[in-house]
Amino acid sequence: MKKIFLVIVVLFGCNKNVQKIPIPDNLISEEKMVEVIYEMTLISVSKGVNRRILENSGVIPEKYIFEKYNIDSLQFALSNEFYSNDLNMYLDIYNRVKVKLQENKQITIDSIENYKKNRAKRSLEIVNSERSNTIDSIKMKRSTMPLKTNN
Repeated sequence: MKKIFLVIVVLFGCNKNVQKIPIPDNLISEEKMVEVIYEMTLISVSKGVNRRILENSGVIPEKYIFEKYNIDSLQFALSNEFYSNDLNMYLDIYNRVKVKLQENKQITIDSIENYKKNRAKRSLEIVNSERSNTIDSIKMKRSTMPLKTNN
């Protein structure tokens, strides 16, 4: 009995007559969807301090993104539903978001590395400058000291 039930569920579950979702009137372009999802991903990743700072200053991250791209939440939801109906298109959108996130990560890593190199260089310059100033001040003290005379 269980086997028959399982076979029926599998047959009906694999039905190819999936109803296509009609194109929404105000469909967000693929490029804009990539940008919106990219920024929403960044916001969702920053669930810590940065998000609280934004919210404390009166900025609601999701609302800000919708206003920035001149869309609303319903338009986003309908567009997201439409694109998710075509798995290849949806995967393409998310792969492009992934590429942008990886590029952003590499830029951030490079920036941190450059900062560390410059910081080490500045530290050496400060140390060398302080040594030079110390040596100069010692020379000044010696030059202003009275000479010993034999009396």
